[in-house]
Amino acid sequence: MKRTCSLWLAASLAAALCAASLGAATRPRYGGTLRIELQSATASPMPATWRGNPAEERLAALLYDRLVRFDDSGRPQPELAISWQHDAARRSWQFRLRAGVRFHDGTSLTPSSVVAALESADARRRLSVFGDTLVIESAQPMPNLLAELASARGSIFRRGSAGQAVGTGPFRLDAWEPGRHARLVANDDYWAGRPFLDAVEISMGRPLRDQWVNFELGKADLVELPPDEVRRAVQEGRRTWTSMPVELLAIVFTPGRAAAGEARLPAALSGSIDRDALQNVLLARQGEAAGALLPQWVSGYAFLFPAARELAPARAHAAELASALRRVSLVYDAADALAQRVAERIAVNAREAGFTVQVIGAADPSRAADADARLVRLRIHAPDPFAAFTELTEALPRSATETPPVSPEQLYAAERALLDSAGVIPVVRLPDCAALGARVRGWSAAPWGAWRLEEVWLAPEPAGRAQGAR
Repeated sequence: MKRTCSLWLAASLAAALCAASLGAATRPRYGGTLRIELQSATASPMPATWRGNPAEERLAALLYDRLVRFDDSGRPQPELAISWQHDAARRSWQFRLRAGVRFHDGTSLTPSSVVAALESADARRRLSVFGDTLVIESAQPMPNLLAELASARGSIFRRGSAGQAVGTGPFRLDAWEPGRHARLVANDDYWAGRPFLDAVEISMGRPLRDQWVNFELGKADLVELPPDEVRRAVQEGRRTWTSMPVELLAIVFTPGRAAAGEARLPAALSGSIDRDALQNVLLARQGEAAGALLPQWVSGYAFLFPAARELAPARAHAAELASALRRVSLVYDAADALAQRVAERIAVNAREAGFTVQVIGAADPSRAADADARLVRLRIHAPDPFAAFTELTEALPRSATETPPVSPEQLYAAERALLDSAGVIPVVRLPDCAALGARVRGWSAAPWGAWRLEEVWLAPEPAGRAQGAR
């Protein structure tokens, strides 16, 4: 009997230890360095110099907080501001700040420091401090102010003693090599709780092919994937992540060129493009065909802008053009392999409508002033349709509207006018895609592509893994 009881106790103890071991393997743990590689790069960690590329967005989320953040549904939620109110006309907004927040250098967050961070964002607004409250005022209504403050341009920072940018985010900058490398370490005093990771190493300016090689060698934990490679990565058993479509590949005509002055040319060229084939073949069914600037999931009306190929009308429009206007030079980023394939397919499609499109790769397409048009990537960083529309129009060389829209009807009208008169042809819309290493746990990201690395933790290294794989 005693022997039976002893065996039962031993078995129970073994089961308990096994369960505890399994629980420890899945329980979040502190420590470790997450290694990230990005294709884009930035020369400065100072938000005032940024232009909104993905590397800057990733850094902003780690180093800097904002007054307001977006939840997964795109609704503004408190971050550094715990509450806000406005007048009936939305010309005056008041924000109460979170108490006890400190910058990475130990300086307390105050309404005055927020004013210093935001006062250069828009000269038409007046920022002031009333007691412990931040006040933002404007002669014009500001119905979309919360969405603007939740974007990267709303990052709160101060200049440190050496002139560097200092934030209040979950990580602080530890080492910086312009355009190449950044090391961030955990902010132990973060107001929302210390992140699990000890550090984040970010390698910038890394070609996608090089990223994938390092990922397979175990030298990177998180790398970017081109949309057309996601299916292969899944078939190989890799963990992948894909956002909603957030980046638009579009043809933008160069102001001052003859092609930009002919309103019939964009319509004819647009009708010749087989967007469905681009999405199904070149993008391997990732992303979507695009006839509008804003995606359907943001605006709700993108279906009203046709994206289907209309070859017969395109041929008819092309026949009405002078022969010189049927020859179009299209420049793309020579380092962007996907853009090259899309540009070449556009040229093939356009030939069927009577156009001759000369495809040219350039190191800096923005400087190709002698080209008729450029194939560009236009990215949105916010789920709010008004903020997203502002982002897109600011990236275009000319805009058909000077007054920002404040209602869905005005937004649709502004986008329609922009597409009709500004020489822009939406082509396809792409998601953000990434591959996650086996160690990465607690992955979290917003539908529009914002990574939440403060929630990520790393599992222990597999037993017997070669030291050199680090």
